[in-house]
Amino acid sequence: MIKGLFFAKRKPGITPRDFQRYWRTTHAELTKPLTHILCYIQSHTLLQSYGNPDVPGGCESDPPYDGMAAMWFNSLEERRVGNLTPAAQAAIDDQANFTELSARRFLLCHEVVLKDRPVTPGAVHLIALGERKPGMSVADFQQYWREHHGPLATQIPGLRRYVQNHPMPELYGSRNAPLCDCVAEAWFDSLQALQQANQTPEMEAVRADEPNFIDTARTVIILTEDYEIFRRRS
Repeated sequence: MIKGLFFAKRKPGITPRDFQRYWRTTHAELTKPLTHILCYIQSHTLLQSYGNPDVPGGCESDPPYDGMAAMWFNSLEERRVGNLTPAAQAAIDDQANFTELSARRFLLCHEVVLKDRPVTPGAVHLIALGERKPGMSVADFQQYWREHHGPLATQIPGLRRYVQNHPMPELYGSRNAPLCDCVAEAWFDSLQALQQANQTPEMEAVRADEPNFIDTARTVIILTEDYEIFRRRS
């Protein structure tokens, strides 16, 4: 199964609240007929992280992205064919009504679920985009992240779910080169739970390990809340 991640910035002149409302309602309705998409989840950047650097992942101005969409497909071919339908084209064209097209980013990847406990409604979903340290191969990076760093992350107290998204290796060197080398996803019950986790020795161990494989100066983080639009059986 293939997972697609779409990172969106809102169109200039649209407030974060209006962007989220349009995305969750008008645009979401356009995606529901797209049967080649097995599951579609929107992750909306928390409104309290705008202009609030005191919140983990918060910024003095705007966060780097206003949200992330996750979509699952049976195969690249099914995605390609499905995206050619009139219904898919209508959904794609609608992006211009609420997103800044020049700032949108898309990543095709393989999902690795390392911790999968139930997630409570309204949970905080941390999303981190990272790049491998200079001189490290893609294969070595992905292996280290999956086999060494991942198990460290799963030990963080309060962590409900932990997912790694590895860009498809064949994309490297192509015209569709990945926008980053990894996207990590971590779910916590609340902002308070995340803040408490940030003070633990387990989190310190995770941070201490990051320079071993990540260019930490280029890491991008957003805090979000999930909205599942639909889920179908494959």
